[in-house]
Amino acid sequence: HKKFSPPLSVSCKNLSFTFSDENRFLYENVSFSLQPGKIYGLSGKNGAGKTTLIRILCGLAYPTQGKIYLFGDDTKAGQVKQRKRMGCLVESPALYPDMTAEQNLEVHRLQRGIPGKDCIQETLTLVGLENTGHKKAKNFSLGMRQRLALAIALLSKPEFLVLDEPTNGLDPMGIVEL
Repeated sequence: HKKFSPPLSVSCKNLSFTFSDENRFLYENVSFSLQPGKIYGLSGKNGAGKTTLIRILCGLAYPTQGKIYLFGDDTKAGQVKQRKRMGCLVESPALYPDMTAEQNLEVHRLQRGIPGKDCIQETLTLVGLENTGHKKAKNFSLGMRQRLALAIALLSKPEFLVLDEPTNGLDPMGIVEL
C-alpha cells in the first residue's frame, strides 16, 4: 500500500527577488512547500521581504528567478485559474468607501464569479459584521475595515488563504476570534 500524500497547496523552488533599481537580492534561492490544512507564518524584520513574497504568491508581483507552483501548476495561465481557489488580504484592503459591507462583498462576488448570494451574509456573520446595515465602509472603524477585508478574502471559501498582517486594527477580542 502506498501512503496517501495530499497535494501541496503551494511550493516555491529557488525563488529570488530583487527590485529593478537595486543590485542586491531581497531574498535568494528560497524553496518551501505548504501542506493543506496547516497554518504557516512568516516572521522577520521590517524590509525583509515578507510582504513581497506574499504579493508574489498572490500574483501581485513576480519573482526575479525561480518557480511557484499553485496546486501543482507552474504555468501563468494555470496559476490564474488556481488563484480562484485562494483568498488574499495583502497590505491595505481595497474597499469601496461609499458602499456598505454587503455591497462591497457583492461587488467582489460578481468580479470573481462566485455563484449565489448566500455567501455574503454567511461571510459577514463569520467576521462579525452582520449588523452593519446601511453604514458605509468610509464610516467604519479601522477594525471594522479590517474585518471587511477579511470577509473579502474569505468570500469564496478558499482552499488556500494568504493574510498579510491580518490583525492590524483589530481589538483584542477580534484577534482572539481570528
